[in-house]
Amino acid sequence: MTTLPYRLCAIDLDDTLLDDDHQISERNSRAVRAVMERGVIVVVASGRMYATTRPAVSRLGLTTPVICYNGAMVRLANDGETWLDEIVPADTAANIRSYARANSLQLNYYLDDRVYTAAVTPWMELYQKRTSADFIVLGDDFEKKLAGTSPTKLVVVDAPEKIDVLLPVQRDHYAGQLYVTKSNAEYLEFLPLDANKGSALALVAERYGIPQAQTLAFGDSWNDVPMLQWAGMGIAVANAKPEVLAAANRVVGSNKEDGVGIALEEIFGL
Repeated sequence: MTTLPYRLCAIDLDDTLLDDDHQISERNSRAVRAVMERGVIVVVASGRMYATTRPAVSRLGLTTPVICYNGAMVRLANDGETWLDEIVPADTAANIRSYARANSLQLNYYLDDRVYTAAVTPWMELYQKRTSADFIVLGDDFEKKLAGTSPTKLVVVDAPEKIDVLLPVQRDHYAGQLYVTKSNAEYLEFLPLDANKGSALALVAERYGIPQAQTLAFGDSWNDVPMLQWAGMGIAVANAKPEVLAAANRVVGSNKEDGVGIALEEIFGL
């Protein structure tokens, strides 16, 4: 029996496994299925909500845990059993809602695997186009309906230059309270303090009894850095952000060039 170089593989979706049309290529799909057949545990590790990871999970035939919400939630794909469910405290969530309202910012509010918005805006439509998320538009009832709730995460969607200004300010403001990161140039994410893809991958590895050295991870964006740094082998696709390229052990082809699939073929001798 051939010894596997890695027993657990975590793969980001957008701009990593998915191409620019948000689809999984045939080569990437075939490679993922082939390593699964060899006994590798493959998990999706995404910033997306659980519901919007489902098309990719189904396409790949995965029944393994899904790392979603940037690591705030880990939920099994086959039966929905939840291994991890971190939340943002209600009072902190209320502060962010108030800030977004006062500054006319698009705020995505994730609660019970649904995403709420106060209004339909171009930024909401951009996010929806990319992820196929079904928004619940609350209008003037936004604050009334969500008062006292503790969401999984909150995301401000706006122009990249505005997000770049907001990021350090919000990180400082919520230091010691929240994990604040970017998952895309337009997305500023507010997450539970201990939630990130690296800690979520560590939890999955522990549950399966797999050593850190035998884990493999693929990513492209800022929110992938903790996962690539924790994994035994962290791999960035060529289109990754500079900080991600710097954090990776290896760089492979871009998401438009089947980078994940080709790397899996090489690593596992497919």
